[in-house]
Order: sequence, then structure tokens, then C-alpha cells
Amino acid sequence: MTENQTEVKKVDIATLRSQLTKKNEQYILQLERSLKEAQVSKAKITSTLEEMLPVLVENQKKGLTARQLFGTVTQQTQSVLEGPKKDPMVKSPDWQIAVDGGLMVGGFFALIAGITLFLNPEQSEAMGVISLIMNFVVGGLALLVLSKVTPDINQPKGKRGYIRYLVVSSLVMLAWLVLVMGTQFLIPTSINYVFPAIVYLFIGSGALVLKWYLKKTLDIRGGIL
Repeated sequence: MTENQTEVKKVDIATLRSQLTKKNEQYILQLERSLKEAQVSKAKITSTLEEMLPVLVENQKKGLTARQLFGTVTQQTQSVLEGPKKDPMVKSPDWQIAVDGGLMVGGFFALIAGITLFLNPEQSEAMGVISLIMNFVVGGLALLVLSKVTPDINQPKGKRGYIRYLVVSSLVMLAWLVLVMGTQFLIPTSINYVFPAIVYLFIGSGALVLKWYLKKTLDIRGGIL
């Protein structure tokens, strides 16, 4: 059954290619060569042609060329390598948004703690390790919640959710402060150990760099920042 399906696909491609103008056929030949040089699999090349050829055959009747439809061979090759682009309106999974937010919040407060300790080494109420961890965890969850109630400016007035956002954000910030400050004051320093300033600065800068890297690599969408 699979072999028959493959044969049908080959016939379809061959039939469509026979209908191309010389200019468009030359484009397809160059694209195939470019994809092979980029080590794209044969199956992927076949599926790419199956998508492109019907569009090309239909639009060349209107006088459009492959270059006009798909860009240069180099651009189309890059498009195939990158794969389909994400819909900008589609949010990333919750865990990605939480990690992104946690790294931002935790990294930011770690930098503040490091700078504060650097300027005032004798400070006795510096953020301890457990409080620092809580900032990462609770901060990530807080921003995840806020991302779900962000006002929608595309909705009619009165339905954009500003009041809901204000109420939820106030409750989230209050819970955040209670949890983080609670660990700071209730857990003894023997457990909630305070690091030297340089450690906080290293953790903070590392967290923010990791946030930037993950956001770019995973293309995280839907967070607060």
C-alpha cells in the first residue's frame, strides 16, 4: 500500500513538473540541488515539491514566476530548513512561559540582592538561598497567571478585562510578597543561607542570559515580557 502511494506521488510530481515553464523548471532544479547540498532528506524534498508545484502551476497561468511566489532559491531553501513559522497569536506552553518569567524575576531580584550586598556587605537582612529559590518559582508562576488575564485590547470597551487584570495582579503580588518575605523572616539563616554578593550577581546575570537564550531558542510567546 505504501509503495503504491509513493508511486502516485511521483506521478503527480512528474505530471506537474511537465507543465512548468522553462524558467520555473530551472528554479525547481536549482532548489532541489540547494536542498540536497543542505542535506535535506529526500522525503522532505518530495513533500516540499508536493506543496510548491500545485501553487506554481496554478499561478504561472497568471504570469507569476516561482521567484515571485517563493522568493529566491536561497530564501526558499532557508524557509524549508527553518520549517513553518509559528502563528504570532499562538501562545507557548505554560511551562515555557513560567520558566521564562521565573528566570526574569529571579534573575532581576538576584542582581538587586547582589548589588545591595556589594554596596552594604554588613546588611543582615539580605535574601537567603531559599528566598532566592522562592523568587524564581513563585515569580514564574505569578507571571504565568498574569499572562492568562492580560487585557485584550482587540475586544470592545468594557470587555477588555482591565478590572479582572487589576484584581488578579493585586492578589498575585500579595501572595508573592507573603511567600517570599515569609521565608525571609521565618526561616533561620542557618538554613536560609546568605551568599556573598558575587554569587548573587553571577546567578542573576546567568538567569537573565538563560532567559534570553531560551526565549530565542524556543521562540517563547505569550509571556509578560
